[in-house]
Amino acid sequence: MAITTAELRRRGYSNDDIRLAQNVQEANRRAGAPSRTLAEVLAGQQARSRPAAPVEDLTARQLRRRGTYGQAALLVDQAALGERDPARAAQARLLGHGLKAMAERPVQLEFDFFGGGNVSLGHQYIDAVQARLMATNATPAERDAALATLLLITRHLEWQGYACTKIAADLAEMRGVDKADMTRTLVLLEKVGAISRTKRGRTKVIAVTQHERQSLRSRFLRLGE
Repeated sequence: MAITTAELRRRGYSNDDIRLAQNVQEANRRAGAPSRTLAEVLAGQQARSRPAAPVEDLTARQLRRRGTYGQAALLVDQAALGERDPARAAQARLLGHGLKAMAERPVQLEFDFFGGGNVSLGHQYIDAVQARLMATNATPAERDAALATLLLITRHLEWQGYACTKIAADLAEMRGVDKADMTRTLVLLEKVGAISRTKRGRTKVIAVTQHERQSLRSRFLRLGE
């Protein structure tokens, strides 16, 4: 049973002694040395042998899910636990940490907006949204209204931001349509992932979604070159 710090103080150890023992514990943990309790550190005793937890073998499916780098990281971690040299154990854990990072799947963009010039970037942006609209049950008139509205949204983005400065009522007035028609158009754009709407007070703020942000950012960077 672990001895509490209150019990250690009752035995005559000062707060400075306990704090120093805690620092020694942390240093041993980082170096991969056998762990010692505070009482053992304060008494100058060596670490007692403690029964290790049973190691459960992973199934072949679990190993496959870890991938090549994940399996390598597991082997390195196991080797670090059995390493007697603290410096080698620390180096092995560092390598294992790097292998675990490589085992994680990289985040990929849905569209590649980083190749070509301004025209190809603009075309890819429009083509992506148009393809999604074509996959819906919207009529040709509804698809045209969605593309026209999206053009106005991107035209009126806030300074150095991705939220539109116009609300649905403003967009309806600019396009000369009813508010109900504009609401249906915005719902369609939101359905295909072109925009997002967030309620703020009594209005909903319209913003360009993540993938369109990447496209717009690439276009602005190239225009500034």
